[in-house]
Amino acid sequence: MSTDESAKCSTSRRGFLKAGGGVAAAVLGGAALPLITAHAASAAVPDSPQFKLNGAGGNPIWKKSLHANWVMQSFGYDNVHQQIYFLQTKTGTKNGDLWVTRTDTAGNELGSMALHGFGHGVSIAVEPYGGQVYLWTEWKTSASGFGTRIGRFRFVDGGVLEQNDPSIQDRTPSIGDTMINPQPVIDPSTDRLLVRYNVGNDQRRIVAFTMSDARAGRLTSGFRLVERALPFRGSWGDANPFQGFAAYGRYAYLLEGPVGNPSYITTIDLNDVGNSTVVDRFATTAGESLRGREPQGMAIWQSSGGPRLAFGFHSNTEEGDRYASVFYKSEFV
Repeated sequence: MSTDESAKCSTSRRGFLKAGGGVAAAVLGGAALPLITAHAASAAVPDSPQFKLNGAGGNPIWKKSLHANWVMQSFGYDNVHQQIYFLQTKTGTKNGDLWVTRTDTAGNELGSMALHGFGHGVSIAVEPYGGQVYLWTEWKTSASGFGTRIGRFRFVDGGVLEQNDPSIQDRTPSIGDTMINPQPVIDPSTDRLLVRYNVGNDQRRIVAFTMSDARAGRLTSGFRLVERALPFRGSWGDANPFQGFAAYGRYAYLLEGPVGNPSYITTIDLNDVGNSTVVDRFATTAGESLRGREPQGMAIWQSSGGPRLAFGFHSNTEEGDRYASVFYKSEFV
């Protein structure tokens, strides 16, 4: 499939917020951001390349069926074994039940696992460690159908995991804010855990920790590497749901959009401050021919051909068959 896309990019909106002594605050559209008392962001994340959103890429997975005929919500790469773990949810339910489908990098199924009462499956972090593969997902669903905590657990092919299973490790950051809908990803290039979460009706943040700290449960403010406010979404966000994020070095990438076309990718500089962006809502038409096309999930793929920014789409047929497709960007600015 062609990956040529139309783009509409804006220049960086930097300097919106000035920080001093590790404390920052901002006001945009009348809404005040809470104070940030983390380490100075400018020194927290070393420089790295930035993915070129209108550059070349590929489409390694096209309309693949996953284990259950449920909607793909997110995916993550096991970059050691070159495998993918997809999360799926059943439409019309809010009980938090999910399927995990493990595939090769072409989307061919290799295994599966059932999760009961976990959440909506907005994001997944895949951690190969000690000869096993551990998954990090939202956990302990609320009445809204979204998880309220982050759980770390071992993937077991054919397994069924209940939300109260004692083997699940609670890995929810505790940094002072009430963390609403926490969503984890792993940056394999820096070996860091990043968590996107809400602190208000339209206040989203990303916080980062080293994987060694996160794995050990050291997820308090004293171990926080950087905390970054994300752009306010407002009415635009109501029309364009958040669908996933990924991080590579200095930059984070957000995926947003409804069913249909287009979908949007936004680049965030983790060393910047306030609600500024590097690329403001890049419009991607990847997979525009997919029926019922909906953006679902982002991840970093450390392939033999180099690092790739992968982003996915759910689609369906008139008969109700559900598919997963994955595209990527491989060039840097």
